[in-house]
Amino acid sequence: MQILSFIKKVICEHIAAVILLLIVLILSVSSIKNKSITADEPYHYNYGLQILNLDSNRIFNSKMPFSCLNAIPQFIGSFTGTESYQMDINKARYVTILFSLLLAVFVYKWSRELYGPVPSFFSLVFYAFSPNIIAHSRLVTTDLFAACMATIALYYFWKFTKNGGWHNGALSAFTLGLSQLTKYTCIYLYPMFILIIVARYWKHFVRAIRSGNRFVLMRDMTYFIKYALLYVVISILIINAGFLFNSTFTPLGEYRFRSDLLKSIQTNLKLFHKVPVPLPYPYVQGLDWVKNDERDGTGSGNVYLLGRLSLKGENFSGFKGYFFYACLYKVPIPILIFILASVVYYLFKRRDFNFSEDEVFLFCPILFFTIYFNFFFRLQIGLRFLLVIFPLLHIFCGIIFKNWNMFPGKIKGFVWLLIIYLIVSVQSYYPHYLSYFNELVPDRKKAYKILADSNLDWGQNEYYLEQYRREYPDIIVDPISRVSGRIVVSVNRLVGVYDPGRYKWLRNNFEPIDHIAYSYLVFDIPENDIEPRK
Repeated sequence: MQILSFIKKVICEHIAAVILLLIVLILSVSSIKNKSITADEPYHYNYGLQILNLDSNRIFNSKMPFSCLNAIPQFIGSFTGTESYQMDINKARYVTILFSLLLAVFVYKWSRELYGPVPSFFSLVFYAFSPNIIAHSRLVTTDLFAACMATIALYYFWKFTKNGGWHNGALSAFTLGLSQLTKYTCIYLYPMFILIIVARYWKHFVRAIRSGNRFVLMRDMTYFIKYALLYVVISILIINAGFLFNSTFTPLGEYRFRSDLLKSIQTNLKLFHKVPVPLPYPYVQGLDWVKNDERDGTGSGNVYLLGRLSLKGENFSGFKGYFFYACLYKVPIPILIFILASVVYYLFKRRDFNFSEDEVFLFCPILFFTIYFNFFFRLQIGLRFLLVIFPLLHIFCGIIFKNWNMFPGKIKGFVWLLIIYLIVSVQSYYPHYLSYFNELVPDRKKAYKILADSNLDWGQNEYYLEQYRREYPDIIVDPISRVSGRIVVSVNRLVGVYDPGRYKWLRNNFEPIDHIAYSYLVFDIPENDIEPRK
């Protein structure tokens, strides 16, 4: 009877997980309908097609080989017939959705192995109703790919340190290498892995040094060096394969760098100018372009936060703490509460957990990316850059439910109320998840006063604008000068992401009366009131 009870319990647990995975799929697929191509999707899509056509040369800075997966439906379709470009992009989006499901599985799996079945259920709930995850699960970009592969790479690194062995080591190295083909953000996994190893084994090395046991010390150092070489070799092979071994072993001196960082490295290493770089040219070139663009804002609009602009150019600086504000307003309030509760719970119960063996694999990337993007990264054009930590936060939030059976009834009731609040809040934005803001912005047409760019308006709602134009044929869209009447202006144009001066008269003197899918704002300007107010 106990065995049957156990089997029934396991089946019920996994049925709940399957239902949540279906919810992820349904929300992602159903909310694609009528969504226009966003600003970045064509570039990722075209580079993916370019890779499938065996050409990895750089045209765009940050586009990566993983996008070839999005282009596979079109690549296959090219042999069977022709379809419209819009339809091709829509089909390409389904590939990203599949990776969202894969990421959901690993969120559930890792949370379950760390904390148990009930915590893994709640971790999956948080993932399934994360508006930012849903939003980017439906796009032909690499933000979701990066979050997925970074989580999987960290998971298998955790498994490798737990169990050891060449098989586990190779699997961990392989997933780490694959992550490098998604987004340059994942390059920071290398120093993070080193930090994790230090946190994991520093006590062991200190004991070996203090005991003076050179044999143990040399044995362990040899062990680490062997596996480090394995990681390096596998990563180099995968990166080269992803970029089709394009101009691999180009000497360092033959690169034409743009960024100050890589120019400085090249200048300071003159002795190595003839040394071949064991990486494909477009991989290094793309990294260089990304670093250069991040310094001065090249290739993007101005950075906007709380009514202020950081103008791209020589004095471009961004805003310190930008992503703290983005999280405060764009992460659902129940999730913020659960994150805070998890941190407090862990601090009080830390002796019940083994930080160096488990939580360091979550904390290290969460803290690293949070600090880096808030204080050292300037190209602050959307919360999507921080998407990489969201699955890890969802896993960690499962920790407070480890002793769910011991929770008082009132606490359980409060948890379920928060879950209902989460679902209602997120679904109230359906299908416009990209524009989600939590209830700290009670008037949704005023969200533009907090954030803009891909947080709110990424060109995804042109269909809804056309619907509005059919209903109100006399409206004026994005006027080039001061006019009266009913005006519709896209959020990014209004706040000055593209041209700071163009709509200064409008944003400084008038308030929107309505919005169109949160991305376009509607103003009603009286005929005698188009001059600036004093």
